[in-house]
Amino acid sequence: MNARRALTLAPLQIAQALVGLGAIAAFTRLMSPEEFGRYALVLSASMLAHTLLFTWAEAAAFRFFAAARAEKRLADHFATLLALAVALGAIVLVATGALLAFVGVREDVAALSAFAAGAAVFRFLTRITRESDRAAFDISRYAALETAYLAVGFAAGVALLMRFDLGAIAPFAGLLLAGAVIFLIDAPRLLKRAKGGAPSLDRATTYASYGAPLALALALDLGVQTIARFILAHQSGVADLGAYAAAFGLARPLDLIFLGAGAAFAPLMLAAYEDKGADAARDVARKTFAVLAALVIPAAAGLALVAQPLSALLVGDGLCDTAARTLPWLALGGVAAGFNLYYLSEAFQLTRRTGLRAAVMVAPGVVQLVLTLLWTSTFGAIGAAMAAAAGAITGTILLALIGRRLIALPMSWRLLAKVSAATALMSAAVIATPAYPGLFGLVVKVSVGAAAYLAAAIALNILGVRVRAAAALRNTSRAFAQTAFMERVNVRRT
Repeated sequence: MNARRALTLAPLQIAQALVGLGAIAAFTRLMSPEEFGRYALVLSASMLAHTLLFTWAEAAAFRFFAAARAEKRLADHFATLLALAVALGAIVLVATGALLAFVGVREDVAALSAFAAGAAVFRFLTRITRESDRAAFDISRYAALETAYLAVGFAAGVALLMRFDLGAIAPFAGLLLAGAVIFLIDAPRLLKRAKGGAPSLDRATTYASYGAPLALALALDLGVQTIARFILAHQSGVADLGAYAAAFGLARPLDLIFLGAGAAFAPLMLAAYEDKGADAARDVARKTFAVLAALVIPAAAGLALVAQPLSALLVGDGLCDTAARTLPWLALGGVAAGFNLYYLSEAFQLTRRTGLRAAVMVAPGVVQLVLTLLWTSTFGAIGAAMAAAAGAITGTILLALIGRRLIALPMSWRLLAKVSAATALMSAAVIATPAYPGLFGLVVKVSVGAAAYLAAAIALNILGVRVRAAAALRNTSRAFAQTAFMERVNVRRT
């Protein structure tokens, strides 16, 4: 990842981290444990519905942008996407309204469902343009508007929760407002790009044939997670589900690292594959794997090591103890799940074998659900997290073995050994650091761990950091020497 691209994405990654952790801190305190558990359930169900209904078109907006530009058919591409967005959005809103009217659910459930559906539709409209920005390498616009969406949605959700005590409805109302604001910004640009183009049923069918299996694979994973949460709520209670959801949110920084690397590297990998073939894509993939391994593995270990003080600081009193004991298992599962989604799946997406990817993910889902049934009645949220980790690791093994038959994405065992050694040193340093209370204690442990890992990374030259540091030091020394020389020259002249 070059420095400019990393700096462009930095505000978005910071916003994602702050909003994710802020949501845990705010919502677990402003809602009761049971109410937060219900919010977590509805959020999971909403994400599953969004994936099934919309993600295939979002994926197509990214995957087929380069081909449409090469064919000089971008107007047709965007006209087709716009037609799909309007049609799918209208269908979802009408179907949700009709279902709520005829089923006769409770008033609060109906309101919650309506706001969740509206938020999902507007999110779909904005995601089409964000994926197009990413495919066009317009990373600055992608990062700026994603950051705005997150900030507005979170701020509005908290404000509505505090002012009107809307409970689980408030976060979805905030997201609905944020989606509407960003759509008003995106709409003129989207209409301009579609001007002169004609929606095409054949093009839409091509998009669906590519995106639907991918959406099905993602929905399969989300469906497993949603069912697992319902199992946990049934066997251990909604409050225990709230603790699991809080720990899941605390593990969110791992996903943000994967998201950032995906936003930076996936367009490069796709462009390399389309323009130069599999070998060029593997060169980009090699760098992607190195960056992910060097960042995610120590981050996951760090989350596990500071689970107790982090949970005490950010999670409400009724949930923090269970969340702290759940977080290490979710961190382990998060590493495997992230590599599955943002790295190993690229072999299937580049070769357009998304249907095979969906089929592969059936086995990990079965493993997770069976283990969830077996372990949650005894271990509660911790058992659900253990089952999630086992399912994700199963997926990693299968995707790696089967994906190599399509395109062998590189995995450097030498790099993994170096990262593991540096992480072990970091872990020893954190464990040896005294546990001070509150935020100060957390900051101390994080600082010690970061310093220890950086020192080990320099010693082992992970990602070439020692070479780069030496070059920077030489350049700095040379600059100081030149400055001193010019000062001596100036002194002699005067």
